[in-house]
Amino acid sequence: MNSIHSGVKQNIIDLLRFQIQRCTTDPNSYKSLGDSFRMIFCTEGLFGFYKGILPPILAETPKRAVKFFTFEQYKKLLGYVSLSPALTFAVAGLGSGLTEAIVVNPFEVVKVGLQANRNRFTEQPSTMSYARHIIKKEGLGLGGLNKGFTATLGRHGVFNMVYFGFYFNVKNIIPVNKYCSHTRKDREHLKGHRMCAVYRIGENTKSFTYTCF
Repeated sequence: MNSIHSGVKQNIIDLLRFQIQRCTTDPNSYKSLGDSFRMIFCTEGLFGFYKGILPPILAETPKRAVKFFTFEQYKKLLGYVSLSPALTFAVAGLGSGLTEAIVVNPFEVVKVGLQANRNRFTEQPSTMSYARHIIKKEGLGLGGLNKGFTATLGRHGVFNMVYFGFYFNVKNIIPVNKYCSHTRKDREHLKGHRMCAVYRIGENTKSFTYTCF
C-alpha cells in the first residue's frame, strides 16, 4: 500500500511539472502551476491528473528493492578498499542509484509518453499497448524504451549518493537513548533511578548517566 500511495503522489507532481516544463513554443504548454491545474481539470477531467499512473506504481516496489539491496552489496565490496566510512556510504549510494536507474528508466519513458497525450484519460492507450508501441516503433535502445537514460542515471545516482551519505553519517552522531519505556507505569517505576544513555560519534562510543524524573 505504501508503494501505491507513493506512486500516486509522485505521479501527480511529475505530471504538473512535466506540463509546465514543456517548451514555451509548444501550444500545449501551461503558464503556471495554477494554470496547469485549471486546464487539466477543464479539458481532461479529474482523471487527467492520473495519466501515466500505472508505470510508477509498477516500478515503485522493484525500485526500492534494488536500491537498498544493491546499496548493501556495494557497501560490502567497498569494505575491501581503504575508504573512510563517510565516503563508503556515499559511493555505495551512488552505485545503488545508477543501478536503480536501469530498472526505473523504461517505466519513466512510458509514463512521460502517456502524460504528454492530451486526450481524456478514457481515450488514452493502455500502459502495455503504449509500451509495445514504443518497442515496435523505436526499439529498446537509447532512442526507444531507454530514451533519456543518461539523465535518469544522473538523477538517481546523485540523489542516492547524497541520501545514503547524509543519512548514515548523521545517524552515527545522533545520541542513542537506551531508555525506551514509554508507558506511565514504567516511568513511575523508574522514577529516581540512574539510567545510562549511549551515543556514537564516528567509531567512538560514549555514554553518560542521568536520573529519571
